[in-house]
Amino acid sequence: MHDDARVAPRGDTLPHSFCWTRFGTEAGETIQAILARKEAERQASGGVFFWGIGNSIAPAVAELVRRADEPEVLFSPIRSRPRHVDVAPGCVVRWTLAEALSGEAFELPSHASITSRWDPARPGVARYALVCSSALPLEIAAAERLNFGALRNLRSGAPLGASQVTAVVRRADACRGGSEYSVAFRAALVAPYFVRLRRPMPLDDHVHSPRSLRKHGS
Repeated sequence: MHDDARVAPRGDTLPHSFCWTRFGTEAGETIQAILARKEAERQASGGVFFWGIGNSIAPAVAELVRRADEPEVLFSPIRSRPRHVDVAPGCVVRWTLAEALSGEAFELPSHASITSRWDPARPGVARYALVCSSALPLEIAAAERLNFGALRNLRSGAPLGASQVTAVVRRADACRGGSEYSVAFRAALVAPYFVRLRRPMPLDDHVHSPRSLRKHGS
């Protein structure tokens, strides 16, 4: 996988089409803690890191990879206050297996650290991850900005919804207004680009047993 890694440009020009994800406090970790964990992962793998997300964008990622020679992921901080469930989750898990876009099993590297909160009342809720690469440290720079009103879903052309935390988008030529988001950092999207996560293992063993979690994604 490392041979396919491409370093995303960090100049002033933003790509026309890209994957965009907003991040904040999650699974009991602050933004600073998440970035430190992802940076350690990036350093251990020659630049590659896995960024967990909660929604499936597999068809859109496939379309982006088809269109773009060097697909990118842009990361922006969420501007709203974190929810209580993100600050103090009842259970946190680490994902240990994955499945690629093709449906084939994908072996996560031993240094990959993909975590999320776990809700035993919703064991069927799936989690996913973007496969990213950067030659630069994962640090918040905020040198570039995105106009939310100019973003359109890549496949449908529809305006981006406020609840779409992660989406594959293109920038419209004519902006119709809207709030702006800073681009904290950028990374290349590299093969296998997008994976579905499997087999969650609890980090809070006293809350739920491994047996109860194996019912999902095992």
